[in-house]
Amino acid sequence: MHNGRFSFDFSELRANGITRVGEFNPYVTLACDLRCSYCYMFDFLTKANDVVHVMPTGWFVSLMDHICEEGGGLDRMTFLGGEPTLHPDITTMMNEAAQRPIKERRMTTNGMGLHHLNLDKVSPEALDHVSVSIDGTTAEANDVTRAKNSFKRIVETIGLYRQAGFKISVNYTVTNRNIANLNETVPYFHAMGVSIINLHRASLDGNAYRNPDIIIDAMAWISARAKLVEFLKKDGGLYPGLTVRIPYIFMTDSEVLETKYAPIQERNYHSPDGGHRLIVFPATSIGRGLCYMSSDVIGHPNAELGRIDDQGRFLWNWHDNNELIAFSRHKLANVSSLIKNQTQEVNPGDGLVRVSHSFKLIMRTVPAMPGNPIREADMPSVSA
Repeated sequence: MHNGRFSFDFSELRANGITRVGEFNPYVTLACDLRCSYCYMFDFLTKANDVVHVMPTGWFVSLMDHICEEGGGLDRMTFLGGEPTLHPDITTMMNEAAQRPIKERRMTTNGMGLHHLNLDKVSPEALDHVSVSIDGTTAEANDVTRAKNSFKRIVETIGLYRQAGFKISVNYTVTNRNIANLNETVPYFHAMGVSIINLHRASLDGNAYRNPDIIIDAMAWISARAKLVEFLKKDGGLYPGLTVRIPYIFMTDSEVLETKYAPIQERNYHSPDGGHRLIVFPATSIGRGLCYMSSDVIGHPNAELGRIDDQGRFLWNWHDNNELIAFSRHKLANVSSLIKNQTQEVNPGDGLVRVSHSFKLIMRTVPAMPGNPIREADMPSVSA
């Protein structure tokens, strides 16, 4: 550290093919006040009042500046955790990010409250949108996978953000507990003033290993996905101004070709001019400064790209499970299936390929007009 600034050395990252970071996802704290049934971060999480396993503000700002300077700015950055608003200095961090050359700034929150975030001291323009996690249109549907009475608190928190002028998106994780009501999300969240519905399918990761019955199988997901797409094509015009991001998860060979699918290890979906995603954990005894490209492999032994040590050096992980090494050797559509030994999710007889959960069909609603109730995005792929 020099004059309050931390220095970083990413030469090992560049030497292994990642010459530009286009998307930076800092997990600014590991503290969380929920333990969702499917949470992939479950084994990393600490208590809500934890102030040890956090990114120091100066470390975060210096790292953000280093990445921006080396890559000519960022295409996207998302504050993640844990629960980002449990970071004692989240307001300052958000304001610092707003002053950097970052095209899209987001924060993902569980919506259980504002905690340390002071909305009176941050402009709505600091974030392009706040992504609030919610798993139902009723308390019954949401609370079964998140927490008892969480639905009421999440809805109240969305109201606080909207009152302060922030644009709202929702992260909606689909499980066997709420898949039957998937189409209902469109009118419900549109009425709430939500601009983006970002769907996820719960993966067999983290806490889901303890709750495997919530995982939707391949054919059930494909069926639900098709019904939602059909609903949007037919009735989407009734809900104008809404973007719905629908993960493919499973695709046929012809769909892979039609959509020009490429795994996240090959290209970051938010960096059309080149660049990769970099996920960074706090450099504490639990977070260890671990770095990933895909959240699909977080927590799996030796799957990280590497880690940032206490001297600010990026140390490359040479294990075969390193997601980029594994991808370079196997070129699979989703290398996490190999790393996590989950190839059984796809039955060879079904003719399906498991793809990155970040590769999504984007559908944007426009006012209903004869013969044109819905418009699909020109590039039907985006990361979560």
